[in-house]
Amino acid sequence: MEYDTLIRRFGSFGTYQKRLYCVLFLPIIFNSFSSPVTNFLVGEQLHRCKIPGLHNDTYSIQNENHQLLINWTIPRKSSGNYEECTLISNDSLKPCTEWVYDISVFTSTINSQFNLVCDQKLMRSHAVMAYFIGTVVSTVLFVPLGDIVGRRYMVCISTTLTFIANIAMPFSTSVYMFSACRFFDGFCGNCLYMASFIIAMEFVGPKKRLHAGTCILLVYCLGEFILLLLGYFLRDWKWLQLVLAVPMAVPLLYWWPKVLPESPRWLISRRRYKEALEILRYAAKTNHIELREDLSCINAGEDEGILKILKGFLKSRKLVLRSFIMFSNWFVISFIYYGLTLNMGKLAGNLYINFAVAVLVEALGYLLCFLMNKTGRKPMHLVVMFGSGFGCLLSILPAFFLDSSYTWLLVAFAMVGKFGISAAFGEIYIYTGELFPTVVRSFILGFCGIGARLGATISPYIYYFADGKFGEALPLIIFGGSTIMVALLSIQLPETRGRKLLENVNDADHEGDLEIDGCKKTKISTDTDDDSETSQL
Repeated sequence: MEYDTLIRRFGSFGTYQKRLYCVLFLPIIFNSFSSPVTNFLVGEQLHRCKIPGLHNDTYSIQNENHQLLINWTIPRKSSGNYEECTLISNDSLKPCTEWVYDISVFTSTINSQFNLVCDQKLMRSHAVMAYFIGTVVSTVLFVPLGDIVGRRYMVCISTTLTFIANIAMPFSTSVYMFSACRFFDGFCGNCLYMASFIIAMEFVGPKKRLHAGTCILLVYCLGEFILLLLGYFLRDWKWLQLVLAVPMAVPLLYWWPKVLPESPRWLISRRRYKEALEILRYAAKTNHIELREDLSCINAGEDEGILKILKGFLKSRKLVLRSFIMFSNWFVISFIYYGLTLNMGKLAGNLYINFAVAVLVEALGYLLCFLMNKTGRKPMHLVVMFGSGFGCLLSILPAFFLDSSYTWLLVAFAMVGKFGISAAFGEIYIYTGELFPTVVRSFILGFCGIGARLGATISPYIYYFADGKFGEALPLIIFGGSTIMVALLSIQLPETRGRKLLENVNDADHEGDLEIDGCKKTKISTDTDDDSETSQL
């Protein structure tokens, strides 16, 4: 008997799974704050040198005398704005050491707190990059541990460390302490999301994986909207971060096994049948179904150590090639997603409008993923990848062949690219999880996550080439071309819709026998199979 068959017998997505998802929604929401919150914590504030000896100096003009003092003390640029880093002293220019900041958008940010301006401006980039460095290190060292110690422990450890990093952040006494907190936030938050996603997917039947996975992504968008709302009303970075951090203490209850159980699929793969049976029987009871099966009859394959499993994985040419293709997909999707997100900021000058538009388009892209049970995983993946690629390429037409009155068309094509790549971001987690066996699923998601983090890290640099008319189109050419190339590679991937998850490395050589919708199938009939699926027993 297969695990997916057992899942259908006590309910593919019953009361127990729904409760579990409500539990997992909290860490997903908290994780959604981590990356975009830098827009508010390290937000740009206009500034100029503080007038020496004037204790009540403010960036805004107070009166005519204040205006005269500024004119006498602060030189102007050719654009008419005041110099930000120099002041006039004894008829000569010298660098200033104190600044005043515009508080019309933010009352306080990391920049104004630690004066990350002028010669210290580079420290902003270091503070922001600390988070992404943390995600890269976590992806390499921490995420694969989910296949060794279990999904639940990774969620509990990550939740605890994430709370500590976030609650300490508002009390940072230097930019170095802030950067360290951001590093650990990225390090733990990345693992938290991956482990939560895997638990969620391994607790449901094949036909419900799509809805379950997509709901998690929509909850992620919900978290981003909550962040936007809090960021709008809390303009001081310390208060915003503190309000975001305090609720993160709630998931500490996940250390209690009754709140967050281990994945039975993982326990069975490690031959820990007694623990798996206890969890499954409780789940069945919650779903008002009696479970009588002896889990020792479930096909769990040989009991192998992780090193032997990885050795067998590397010997499988099919899985190695599939890993390369998915690594390329994750790299390009993240590369294009963050590249287009940065470009979307040019649509309007208001940070909050830009943020809302970006999240709305992202949510619409995720909603498209609900069609994957109708279209299949592979067709949906190819459509959104090719669509995003051609959308990016078509956006160069107004730049070359139309006048400036058609810039709205360029924006429209760019939005098509953004929509498609957001949908790809949504379905790639589900598709990747279904393509690889349980025993290496965390390892593969971690490996692909490295590609995603590398893509996100280098995406801003592509805009350094934006010089002149051709330069403005070059980033879009690179985005579109790379997306189409990876989409062509993805044609070799198999379809996974409705198929039982692979359990062991050897299962990849017999995927044809696991197809539910293919010709190699045996119809099953159970009273609790609410999906009316067929499966190979």
